Amino acid sequence: MRSSIEIVKKLYSEEPAIRDMEDYTNKKLKIWETEVVSHFPIKSQILDIGCGMGREAFCLYDRGFRITAIDISEKVIEPAKKIALESKRDIEFLLTNGLDLPFESNTFDVVIIWSQTFGLLYDEDNKIHILKECSRVLKSNGIISFSGHDKKFLKAKCPQYLNENKFFPYANTDCYWEAFTTNEIIDLAQKAGFSIIECKRGIVYKEEDGSILHCVCRKGAE
Repeated sequence: MRSSIEIVKKLYSEEPAIRDMEDYTNKKLKIWETEVVSHFPIKSQILDIGCGMGREAFCLYDRGFRITAIDISEKVIEPAKKIALESKRDIEFLLTNGLDLPFESNTFDVVIIWSQTFGLLYDEDNKIHILKECSRVLKSNGIISFSGHDKKFLKAKCPQYLNENKFFPYANTDCYWEAFTTNEIIDLAQKAGFSIIECKRGIVYKEEDGSILHCVCRKGAE
């Protein structure tokens, strides 16, 4: 995983990916994200893994949640910190390695791994590892929400960018986003010990944007 972290970090420190994130920073929550938020307890302490430039963190903060946000790329964390400071949003943005969470156990009410972040944790062992790390930092009965690209949709709409389960959104890079089926996502969550609340396809901003797969799970009581 360490070598793939460097591949991912490199991509998200370069102009094309940064420009795409800048375009999204001021957007509202996606339709499926808004639906998922209904599962979060009021004023939850939320950990946002793979926060990018902070779109989700800012939107959730504005809804009354307390946010800690992490990413592996300094090139996106620093602008997010600046926006938070200028807009007087009390959000903690931290630079991490993307796999091991630097937090005490039983710290958060909710963990989110949204956008393409989960699909950047290559290989099953790494996905289960981060899900178990999320379970560790979640409080008893805490909630995790994570998402992935819809393999069925990508096969139908843009097969030229899909190699088996690997979706290559940028040219001339070894970095890809893994794509999933609903059953694959459920299987990973259950292997990490979570109970499934829901796992389904969701709409981004409008139907023509395509679908995303997302899973909401609960940590068991300890």
